[in-house]
Amino acid sequence: MHTMRNVSMDERTSGRGSSVSMASLARAIRAVPLEQLVALQQIVETGSFDGAADELRVSQSAVSQRIKALENQVGNIVVRRTKPVQATETGQLLLRLAKQITLAQEEAIHLIAAQGQQGVVNIRIVVNADSLESWVLPALAPVAQGHIALDIRRQDEHVSTRLLRTGEVMAAITADERPVRGCSITRLGAMAYHAVCTPEFRRRWFARGLTREALESAPLVQFDRDDRLQYRFVRRITKAKIHPPTHYVPTSIGYNDAIALGFGWGLMPDSYARGYPEGRLVRISPEQVLVPLYWQQWRLSSPSLDEVATAIISASGKALVAA
Repeated sequence: MHTMRNVSMDERTSGRGSSVSMASLARAIRAVPLEQLVALQQIVETGSFDGAADELRVSQSAVSQRIKALENQVGNIVVRRTKPVQATETGQLLLRLAKQITLAQEEAIHLIAAQGQQGVVNIRIVVNADSLESWVLPALAPVAQGHIALDIRRQDEHVSTRLLRTGEVMAAITADERPVRGCSITRLGAMAYHAVCTPEFRRRWFARGLTREALESAPLVQFDRDDRLQYRFVRRITKAKIHPPTHYVPTSIGYNDAIALGFGWGLMPDSYARGYPEGRLVRISPEQVLVPLYWQQWRLSSPSLDEVATAIISASGKALVAA
């Protein structure tokens, strides 16, 4: 058994020893006990030291000691004592390491388990709502019937890479074409949208077309406050930032039904619009809006993660528009 000198803040920030401090930091991270990384993971996932203690079946004091030891080891604060507890930038990097180790452990358990008693591998991914509620679940159905347990998060495609960066998920369907550090990226295709509303709504609000005045006054349906697709569409037409009355409906089915019921207008995937009776919806613009989507995943050897990726990439060829 060997001991490891902790990395001091002075050493890490001294100009003379940048290469030395980097080497020391690398050695320190390699020497971090797994129980400390697991404690960090549980604190962030449960949002509190108490919750982590319950999950780990140890005292809160033991959890605090593990985090203090981890912070001493790497020479940085790893969590913010907020409600819920949040990982710092250093903590996010260590959280990602913890989840990668957990994934590797689960893969090993699965591979060496006796026949009929196979272990389960937990795969965490983030998916945009329109994909999740249309083509992703059917694509993943065969995967879910095997040894993989899926933890699917729902997040707007323009911000989903946040969860990759923080280590909360292993892969993402995203509109961001910039690869997250440590991740591979595959282009999937594009979701096709048109701006639609009911015939009555169009007669009331858009009798003179898509003028700035009409778009500023006509109620708009939004999925949530991360959903900026409609605003980008409006700005492209009006060349201005406008703020129309807005209804927020945070499910894909509810969002589409709200448009079909006359709440307002919105951009709807063509595949959804075709599901309504003929004449229920009309387009207020002939312009097709394409949202390119990408699959980003951790760059590591994981048969289970690769199995999920293969299912997603294969299904996207039929579900999405080539773009």
